[in-house]
Amino acid sequence: MPTPPLPHDPQPQPPNKPGNDECCHSGCTFCVLEMYQEDLAAYEDALRAWQQRQQAAAAPVTQGVKKPRKRA
Repeated sequence: MPTPPLPHDPQPQPPNKPGNDECCHSGCTFCVLEMYQEDLAAYEDALRAWQQRQQAAAAPVTQGVKKPRKRA
């Protein structure tokens, strides 16, 4: 069962993919397809970082906890 996301750390959302008719294919300086690729790369980086934070938060806290001693 997956661990629910931390309430104060929502999962990043992917950028909206532009439609086929949104690019004019004339080499615009700010091409919607290039901007989408940049946004997608930033989203993927943010998602990886978010997943690492979620895994770290879900990991059992064992550092500094001593094992119980056996009774004689």
